[in-house]
Amino acid sequence: MKKVSVVTVVCALLVFAPQVRGSQRLAVRVSPIVALAPAFLTIRASVEPSDDNRTLNVVVDSDGYSTSSDIPLEGRSAARLNVIELKDVPSGLYEVRAVLMGTHGPIASTMQFVKVQPAVGR
Repeated sequence: MKKVSVVTVVCALLVFAPQVRGSQRLAVRVSPIVALAPAFLTIRASVEPSDDNRTLNVVVDSDGYSTSSDIPLEGRSAARLNVIELKDVPSGLYEVRAVLMGTHGPIASTMQFVKVQPAVGR
């Protein structure tokens, strides 16, 4: 029964994971999308260059754990790819949200779910 629930979660995450398209202002990819605790997660946020880009806010949130990062951007000259690595992430279902902020407020946002399973025997 446990294997069926894990397969169901993995399939749901793959179906509902955001797709990266070239015309998006902001895209986020988290890997792995399913991991064993304590997990090492890599978050890649792709930002389309624009003079209006000022800050990238990334939040990783579940019932028992939350962290956030603000990455300053220098408009069009900022890096397209921003990488955040998280170590020792505990088990839970996580919502990873990224918000691109401009000079007059939010420009774009996106989100992806990540599942961190409890390690066997824990």
